[in-house]
Amino acid sequence: MQDYDFMLKYIPEKTNMKVDILSRKDQVNTKEDNKDVQLLKDKLWQQRTTAEITMIKRKMTMEEGNILKEIKRNMIREKEVVQALKKGDGLTWEEDGVVYMEGRVYVPNNRKIKEEILKKNHNLADMGYSGQHRMLKLIKRTYLWPGLKEDIKKYVQGCLKCQQNKVQHQRKTGELHPLEIPKGPWQEISIDIIRPLPKSNGMDIIVVIVDQFMKIIRLKATTTNILLEGIAKIYRDNI
Repeated sequence: MQDYDFMLKYIPEKTNMKVDILSRKDQVNTKEDNKDVQLLKDKLWQQRTTAEITMIKRKMTMEEGNILKEIKRNMIREKEVVQALKKGDGLTWEEDGVVYMEGRVYVPNNRKIKEEILKKNHNLADMGYSGQHRMLKLIKRTYLWPGLKEDIKKYVQGCLKCQQNKVQHQRKTGELHPLEIPKGPWQEISIDIIRPLPKSNGMDIIVVIVDQFMKIIRLKATTTNILLEGIAKIYRDNI
């Protein structure tokens, strides 16, 4: 600021218009403003980043190892898995107590193991909370089980954090306008027709009249060729 000769002057908000470009200094050298200024040295940045990546990879490897251990402990084999292993077509095989299908680990019908895999691929430390499509893509790289897509959908819909931070793309619903409560019986009614019914004494439909105040019901048998005038007569004669 020492290069400028200026005087501070208060300008009201209404009269404070855009800055006049002609009043700006046109020979300001900004090329070397941040020369020799470094907030974080390259070595420290590389060391920290490398350490964080190593920790994340180590954690992921340990988690996958624990999941494989749980799968090995589960000795139950589904009927479809047993049949696929007997085929011997090379698409399904068993290795060290783990069944592989199409090159991916087959997860047995164990709720605890599935939830652990879903949690691991949803609550990601480096990418945040994954959506349904990203979770499906991540899990299908390594694991496979029937109903995987539906399980992912239910897990994401049940995630509290996802529901709290989810962006709503729909229009806001309007206010509810409940019907006014009638002040007395037979002031407001509803009329319905039950049809078709087997004929009985020439009648094949039933007109149902309900009082909205006391919920009293009136039933009247009639025919299918009844018109609005006939329903009005039923109301007049029975109410």
